Amino acid sequence: MLSFFGATANAALLTFDDIPGQANQQYGHAETYQGFAFNRTLDWINLVDMYWTLGAHSGSYALLNNYGGPGIVTKVGGGDFTFDGLYAKVWLYNQVRAGTVEGYKDGALVWSITQEIQNVEYVSFGAKSGLIDTLKLDLGDHFLVDDLALDQPAQHEVPEPASLALFGLALAGLAATRRKQA
Repeated sequence: MLSFFGATANAALLTFDDIPGQANQQYGHAETYQGFAFNRTLDWINLVDMYWTLGAHSGSYALLNNYGGPGIVTKVGGGDFTFDGLYAKVWLYNQVRAGTVEGYKDGALVWSITQEIQNVEYVSFGAKSGLIDTLKLDLGDHFLVDDLALDQPAQHEVPEPASLALFGLALAGLAATRRKQA
């Protein structure tokens, strides 16, 4: 089939409520989820139904950094995506501190958001424009993230070589017919 303009987008709202194998567990490593990969500092955690009743922004689960250091999110298999927002708060400690979310493309900083986060309620980090291949969550030693919204750019279909050749022949035939008529 000849298709020049087909496009698809793959938006993902990562709520961490439907990770396979998490039933009846309190937490686990969020290695990959909905087409995205997470470094070793990031786990998923049940914040409602278990003994940690700190609450998720939505549902029962959130992403947890309990090890310190930044959390890193990339697309499984590599590639670009956009950042459409997230909610974050401090894990366990009664404090207010600055947190930074950054987007990188090929190792270069594309955009950065810094604002205060606390342990009382989730704070929104809004969408930023620009394609990135790495999302860095540098929100202090221990933090929670929920409702992480990421979007993979549209993939345009490429015409098959045989279809493209037939289309080219048809155009050449049309041009030859017009020349004969003129």
